[in-house]
Amino acid sequence: MLEKPTKTAVPASCHTHLLTLVAAPVCLAISLASAVKAEAWPTALSGTNIGSGIGSFNAGFEASGLTYHPDRGYIVVGDDGDIAIVQPDASITAYQMLGGDFEGITVKPHAADLAYIAGENLNAILEVSLPELSLTGKKWPLELPQSGGLGFEGIAFVPANYAPESWGLSCCGGFFVAGTQADAVLRVFDIDTSVGSDAMISPVTTIATDYSDVSGLHFSIETRLLYVLHDAVNRLTEMTLLGTKMAQYATPTSAAEEGIVIVPDCSLGTAAASLADDGGPTILRYGDYPITCETDTQDAQLSPAVLWLLIRGSPDS
Repeated sequence: MLEKPTKTAVPASCHTHLLTLVAAPVCLAISLASAVKAEAWPTALSGTNIGSGIGSFNAGFEASGLTYHPDRGYIVVGDDGDIAIVQPDASITAYQMLGGDFEGITVKPHAADLAYIAGENLNAILEVSLPELSLTGKKWPLELPQSGGLGFEGIAFVPANYAPESWGLSCCGGFFVAGTQADAVLRVFDIDTSVGSDAMISPVTTIATDYSDVSGLHFSIETRLLYVLHDAVNRLTEMTLLGTKMAQYATPTSAAEEGIVIVPDCSLGTAAASLADDGGPTILRYGDYPITCETDTQDAQLSPAVLWLLIRGSPDS
């Protein structure tokens, strides 16, 4: 497990170039552009901890990554290399210690039995089988910056039919977005997960964020937005896949927020927003988080890139 730096207040005199790694921790979380002014957290400031029961399996569990599976529940990883499945009622339905340094997790919408972990010590994506909560052995090393204890922390998956055309054609149904604490750039990767790889994979594009110390990522197909968590400055940014900032909120705690997931209820225009706190077995769940869902008509539309792939693969083409 990589040692994490202590949070440090950022002086106004510090400035950072977009692609330059910062050697001094004091300049870690810098506004890189005209950042959207952070608004107050848009729902109740007091969340419900649905993760406390993980402590009965590992008293030292540190929740460092979080996602949601519609058939299984919340899936949380710890930076001791363990993984648990947690229900909204706070019951723990599965737990395994796998070993490693897990800092984020995501799922593909239609890959019901698999999830993908951000392995910080390996700078790689690791595949895990959800029925057994075991690593499949597949991994994909990523070209990501790392500076001391600052490395791969956030991961999200974007299906191809929701991705911008500027990302290009996906080989295999979608893209992984990776965030690191070492800089303020999200990197987009096109990965064939049918086979593992030992070769370093380069990003196909990048997305700039307002702050470094990206500690958690989530993409919602309902809202079409990326949710980017910045731990050192305690901010959650909602942004489009092209990098346009839609909103930015001060998080309801100033703890070690390292995982974010929203579970929308489009009929109500709200979501359950949950934050994983690296300080312990803590998943704070907040109801009535405001969202705007896209329409069913937009859901049904395929991007030109996906249409092109379907046409090219047709027997009549």
